[in-house]
Amino acid sequence: MPTTAPVVESERSKHVRRTQLIRSSGLAVFAAIVVNILVLELALAVVAIPSAFEPVPLGWGPVAASSAVGAVGATVAYGVIARYAEHPNRMFTIVGVIVWVLSYANLLTPALNGAPVVVYAILGLMHVTSALTIIWLLRQPPTRPDDTVEDPQ
Repeated sequence: MPTTAPVVESERSKHVRRTQLIRSSGLAVFAAIVVNILVLELALAVVAIPSAFEPVPLGWGPVAASSAVGAVGATVAYGVIARYAEHPNRMFTIVGVIVWVLSYANLLTPALNGAPVVVYAILGLMHVTSALTIIWLLRQPPTRPDDTVEDPQ
């Protein structure tokens, strides 16, 4: 006798309304920027970076811009996945983890040539905090009943 796992309410095939997606996106962008700047400032307060290396990627501007671009890209991906996937949160988590792992390719950029290992560690930690923050915030169920539309299947 085949068995089926129960589907959690937030995993049912529902379309997320644009208003919910926009709210979640704004929160994800803001939170990713704040979390990454906090990680950056804490790391720079604890770890000494050699003065010979003036790291452009470790300024607030590049950190905020990269965090925002990542969050907006994740929102677009979540919107597409939520529209077509039967289990959008599960699928988005899988895609998000794959993109997070691939995002480490950014650490191979020529701008980081000669950077000390500690710079790579700080940037790697910021990738982790961004991914966790963005994936968690975008997966949250709608906060208002009118933010979802039942799939008319």
